[in-house]
Amino acid sequence: MNYRKKSTILLLLAAFSGLLIAGTGNNQSPGVKMLGRFNAYLDSLEQQLLHFERVAPTLPEDSLKAYFTRSRLLYKHIEFLVEYNYPEAATRMNGAPLLEAEAAEPEEPTHPTGFQVLEETVYEPATAESRLVMANEINGITAQVRKVRIYAASLDMSESEVMDALKLNLYRMVAKSLSAFDCPSAQSGIMEAAEILRSMREVLSFYGMTDELSLRLEKAAAYATANGHDFNGFDRAIFLSEYMQPVFREFQVFARSRGIASIAGTRAVRTDAASFLDDGAFNTLFFAPTGTTPETPVLVALGKQLFHEPLISGNGARSCGGCHEPSKAFTDGKALNTSLFGDKQLLRNTPTLLNAALQPAQFADSRIAFLEDQVHAVVSNKQEMDGDFNRILSRLEKNKVYTRQFTEAFPGTKPMTKANVRKAIAAYVRSLTSLNARFDQYMRGNRQAMNAQEVRGFNLYMGKAKCGTCHYVPLFNGAVPPLYDKIESEVLGVPATTDTLHARVDPDPGKYELYKMPHQKHSFKTPTLRNIALTAPYMHNGVYQTLEEVIDFYNKGGGAGLGYELPNQTLAPDRLELTETDKKDLVAFLQTLTDTAVAK
Repeated sequence: MNYRKKSTILLLLAAFSGLLIAGTGNNQSPGVKMLGRFNAYLDSLEQQLLHFERVAPTLPEDSLKAYFTRSRLLYKHIEFLVEYNYPEAATRMNGAPLLEAEAAEPEEPTHPTGFQVLEETVYEPATAESRLVMANEINGITAQVRKVRIYAASLDMSESEVMDALKLNLYRMVAKSLSAFDCPSAQSGIMEAAEILRSMREVLSFYGMTDELSLRLEKAAAYATANGHDFNGFDRAIFLSEYMQPVFREFQVFARSRGIASIAGTRAVRTDAASFLDDGAFNTLFFAPTGTTPETPVLVALGKQLFHEPLISGNGARSCGGCHEPSKAFTDGKALNTSLFGDKQLLRNTPTLLNAALQPAQFADSRIAFLEDQVHAVVSNKQEMDGDFNRILSRLEKNKVYTRQFTEAFPGTKPMTKANVRKAIAAYVRSLTSLNARFDQYMRGNRQAMNAQEVRGFNLYMGKAKCGTCHYVPLFNGAVPPLYDKIESEVLGVPATTDTLHARVDPDPGKYELYKMPHQKHSFKTPTLRNIALTAPYMHNGVYQTLEEVIDFYNKGGGAGLGYELPNQTLAPDRLELTETDKKDLVAFLQTLTDTAVAK
């Protein structure tokens, strides 16, 4: 039986089971029906896993893949509730296959578990040892399913929470399923997206879903089902713009018509936004210190002036704007800048500040969380600015213009303080946030914003080229959707030079310097690709001058493809097999990420 037939049967079985669940207890409340469905799928998943574990030692490889697929599809029906209510269990059931460690125990990393780890064994040649690992991994997932069932006995969710969980799962689906983030070998993400959409339709039927929303969900699911068997060939641009955006809009209309309020609180994606692809959907205050107020024009103007003020450096000769030049998308155009005194090179490439506010950690090694602290670190760094905040205040206090501006920006307090200097500059950097590139315009309905080559490039980005598995749509950085409360770092094996005959890894240890965790050696934060066409040179050391060089590096499999040993490389070492046309299409798409903010 081929994959298409198996998927069709699975979808029919899922639909049939949904009808059975929905048809029982018609007098029950929507919440009770929803939880009944949740428990029914937990039972089905447990039974599937138990059987999978029993037969794993003897099944042919194709049958192992079929069992794996069925198990994942069942999980996708309950993922929205598991992720929302039991995130630790969700990580153990379907977490990324990466080592994690606590700062107190850097030599004792936690090994990943769940479907993504299981997939690696299922899709490699089966051996007696791998089958034992497989059975053990299945057993671990089963244990988590049982824990969730115990927890779910007391689960009580409001309608607002149910709708919130469903919307977050759509974001997760778009950013991860469509890019094969959690199914790189199976490449079943499109078919899983169809299952998620039909599952959502089933859940919403308990809540009086409108006919229009039902139709939109089914159309999107049908498009994914009809076209999702060719993972790399799937047109994600059409799917997102013509199918998913209408789903997001109708979902919001339905919730409002039913009087279901958005969840209160500050999130990276505003809870009242219809879609995370919409203008204004992201909230920079989520990434700011608690108590930070929205920036005012007066505060931003003060911050901008301080940003370009040489007096904040030790010798009064360098400003923030001297290294983050607005005309160069707030970079400096150099591989590595020089120290304040011109006697040595700085350690790392100067990053863009455009959209720097939309990430939960700053610097290439993620050593600082907030922009305010980053301002302090840069200004006080001996090599970069050599500034002393007491001396800075003394200088600024002598300037009547600054005295007036601080008073206007910070009324009712002691206006000119060290903290307020940092707050003002951070507010200016937050004002440099804009998600209105041609890509965004295309997703919001302007079909002329991207041409055919650029659309092909986007589909490559999310498919064959695997860019979207680390630089997530729509921020195109490493902040992990759908909550964006952590940011990923990767070990790519970036070379020290472009000499491929004598290639060697760049000696910068990266994030390893923070806590001395061995698996983080040469690990660097995944940066934004927005405005990437304007921010050359590339990589943390500025080793590559062009996007073509960067793509070639990834196409070869990173450091592994250059021929040196890097056991902790997190980038898959496999060649991407991109054609010359693929590479050109990919570059064309990356150029659509240049934002209108640059023109300002």
